[in-house]
Amino acid sequence: MESREISRIREQHLSNQWPQFLESIEIRGLHGFSGEAITFGFPVTAIVGENGSGKSTILKAIACCYDKSQNQKEYYPSKLFINTHWDQIRDVRIAFRIRRCNETENSAITKPSERWNYPDKKFIRPVYIFDIGRTLPMDSMAGYAKVAKLATNEISTESLVSDYLGHLKHILSRNYETARFVVPDVDVQKKVGLLRHGGFEISQFHQGAGEDTTQDLMMALQNMPNNSLILIDEVEASLHPRAQRRLVRFLLWFSRQKRAQIVMTTHSSAIFEELPREARILLLAETTGKSIIYGASSEFALTKLDDETTPSVTLFVEDYEAKILLREIIRNHEDGHNILPLVSIQPVGPADVVQMLGRIGADNKLPYKSIAFIDGDYDETVGCYKLPGNEAPERVVFGCFHQNRWRKLDERFGIGAGSLFNYLNDSITDPDHHNWTKIVGDRIKIGSDEIWELMTNEWCKLFLQDEDKNRIVRLIQEKLH
Repeated sequence: MESREISRIREQHLSNQWPQFLESIEIRGLHGFSGEAITFGFPVTAIVGENGSGKSTILKAIACCYDKSQNQKEYYPSKLFINTHWDQIRDVRIAFRIRRCNETENSAITKPSERWNYPDKKFIRPVYIFDIGRTLPMDSMAGYAKVAKLATNEISTESLVSDYLGHLKHILSRNYETARFVVPDVDVQKKVGLLRHGGFEISQFHQGAGEDTTQDLMMALQNMPNNSLILIDEVEASLHPRAQRRLVRFLLWFSRQKRAQIVMTTHSSAIFEELPREARILLLAETTGKSIIYGASSEFALTKLDDETTPSVTLFVEDYEAKILLREIIRNHEDGHNILPLVSIQPVGPADVVQMLGRIGADNKLPYKSIAFIDGDYDETVGCYKLPGNEAPERVVFGCFHQNRWRKLDERFGIGAGSLFNYLNDSITDPDHHNWTKIVGDRIKIGSDEIWELMTNEWCKLFLQDEDKNRIVRLIQEKLH
């Protein structure tokens, strides 16, 4: 279930309460991008993809869209995308769409040959990049060894205010008394963070990596102006999963408080799962370029980063319920025992994600063979085929059994027909079909997954039409051959 914070941000964002917002960016000629557009539909967005897929390129390109604000650092494309002896940067176009209050404007930065060309109109906005270099230990960074050895006094100090200190304590599960940054007498440009815990103060020279990076981030965010654009590379770095989840919740709160836009890259399922589907972007570097997939499930997005054995054919479905139904349909076929070891069934997210992957697979843009199967309440599209029935899998399966007075389910569950059928009848009165297996499971003390597996297995034996079964298996066999 989505958090109240996400609901509030979505409502406020849709009512245009973010005065500055980067709506999209299109990149051509950089790191394998050939004109792909990335659209941002939520104030806090996470991009997941393999190393080298172009996530950092997106962040750098975004930074180039705006001119500096006040005394802020300028991000020039000539500095972020440099020519080397091996890399010649040319024929580049970074197009972007920016919304400012109620006005939306399109612009572009180009490099047709040697020189970068900038638009006449400048867009001013505070932009901050937190790259992976922030995770380096302080004693390995230039200039800090001198500070560690020679500092004898503090010129000034700045502390985290109570709100930000409270979030730092919650994220790291540590009861810090204070968190502050000092300017040492050795070098006024080299601030040092200190955390007080249990009556003792520890500097960043001796803090854990997670404490170090999170304290730095908190102080930077505390001092940022409203409407900033914040770009964070590998946001989960040095944090365990619980801390990652809490950090995302803090960033959501921060975004709403300061109307800030945050774009981050990650390899973490914990990060991805904390965000709504419109905030999830999967970047796939494929055989003919890059594919941008919005709203993918965490399970699918992170599985694509695994070094696992690739099956002969990947079957895309919406969710776990569709996965189990498709598995049982295949298992029920006479050739099922030969097919199942050769396929992987992947829940990938809502119907539009399944349809998109179906199209990409049909166009042979994936590095593996694939077929997409969508729930019966949606129409078939290119590369995407319907599961049996004209409704969601739960409604199809429960509906068939209900029409046939829950035939044989008491035998499968080993429970008296009277009680079981009452539980089943009660479950389908809930308007949300996703709850039905849980309602039954809670009554008979069996997990909802086990309920669904037993019901789909029996449904395939009793009600699955040969026409539907053979159609699905034939599609898979054609891909296998």
